[in-house]
Amino acid sequence: MEIKDSVSSSDDLVIVFKHPKYGEHTLNLDGKGLLSNEAGYFHINPKYRELDGHSYYMGLKFKIDFEVGKTYTLNKNDDSVTASLQIDHIAGDTHASGTFRLSEGGEFPVGEFKLFEEDVFAVEGRFAFREFKE
Repeated sequence: MEIKDSVSSSDDLVIVFKHPKYGEHTLNLDGKGLLSNEAGYFHINPKYRELDGHSYYMGLKFKIDFEVGKTYTLNKNDDSVTASLQIDHIAGDTHASGTFRLSEGGEFPVGEFKLFEEDVFAVEGRFAFREFKE
């Protein structure tokens, strides 16, 4: 199946940021245009979010041909799925650890992820790319 590049789609995105000192913060970002695909990858990029006085960043990309139902482990040496996390604009390791799983594939994937930066913070979420309708 050929999947054409798009600027964005309609989307459903729920993220929970978990920090040992700052607590949990849930973001429901449905319909915000934060999911896109280009150059053979899907991208999830809610960018920086200011939550309770702290700036959280998350970015995730994964290949368009991932197997549905398989849990992938993020690996610094494998670019098929990569994620970046950052807090308060403090530069650190650019590759987050974690897992990623699709429950639906194709042009409009649905899935979930669990990401973390060791001893910093974690992010859990679920997403659904949906067909854009004007």
